[in-house]
Amino acid sequence: MKRTVVALPLALALAACVDSPGVGQDESAVVNGDGEACPKLGCSSNSAYLGPTEFHELEETGTYANAEGLYLKGLIKNGVTWRPDVTGTVLIGYRWVLVGGMLTRQTLSGANLVNAELVVKNAAGTLEYRIRITNASQNQQFWQAPITSVNTYELKWRQVVPTSTDFVPVCKNPPNPETEDGPIQNTIESILFTGDRYDTDTLTVTASTPAEATTWFNIGCAGTVLAKLALNRHTDATKSAQVTTTRAQRQAMLKMYTSDVCGTGDALTVSGTPLRWWSATGLTSKVIPTTSKEALWTQNGALCLDTHRLDGTADDMTKQIEDACKRANRPVPPPCVDVSSPWDFRTESQAQ
Repeated sequence: MKRTVVALPLALALAACVDSPGVGQDESAVVNGDGEACPKLGCSSNSAYLGPTEFHELEETGTYANAEGLYLKGLIKNGVTWRPDVTGTVLIGYRWVLVGGMLTRQTLSGANLVNAELVVKNAAGTLEYRIRITNASQNQQFWQAPITSVNTYELKWRQVVPTSTDFVPVCKNPPNPETEDGPIQNTIESILFTGDRYDTDTLTVTASTPAEATTWFNIGCAGTVLAKLALNRHTDATKSAQVTTTRAQRQAMLKMYTSDVCGTGDALTVSGTPLRWWSATGLTSKVIPTTSKEALWTQNGALCLDTHRLDGTADDMTKQIEDACKRANRPVPPPCVDVSSPWDFRTESQAQ
């Protein structure tokens, strides 16, 4: 589907690294106030990248390609190959070896993963990347109870086929911790997690249990909506006794954070925009000053809309919201007056 709303010439769209259109077609893109195309998860998002390619998931066994056509083909450290495995939020490498005539399972985990490299290729093997783990830590705390720590990983990539390049960050646009709705300890690290899958074109949750998600895992760079879902315990891997969520509630949080107002898959927001939210189940973000009520949110987008978080800024999305709703054949959500329909989240912002 088209996730974008402002028509751009083909050459400009490709230069801005949006999805390639068919030959002879124009591509559309959500753009920021400077006229630049935005990543799928919102303008200035800290999305994960390999080369020019934005991605968010890989499959452990190397059997299946992700939406970008990339396969995970193993984990290598010091010339030794391990099979990568993500369980919950913990990455390990493992292999079977003969020790004293016994078949023994060896593992690589925690700090021992540092300098190990995930091998990622396309189907033909004509393109190969290495994702190096340059740090593994447990400094990041969850934003919802219990306030315990989660594993995070600093990742850098380089291309080795067809040409070799230097290592650069997978998460290339670190967030400002002061603008987030919870503490971020390591702005260049990622949370890896299993049990949920997402379509980042439609901004929907496509799997919400390990049985559905099978051997896929997500890479949620600090500050992205995927990391926020994990830190707010709105994933299977990070749920707790105090915070258990349905698939619909997880998708509602996804729509809320990305400001997918009309449920079209358009992330009509800019990362780092101060936002305060409350859930119908009693959860809340950190306390920040707010000047206006924004919206009530469900799994289908905004149920009603007062003052959008970007109103009056250089990234004002009024026209984009109108266009997105028109494409969805639905009106722009009405003001939040006497709304009796059930909602999952309500938001306030600093918009004037």
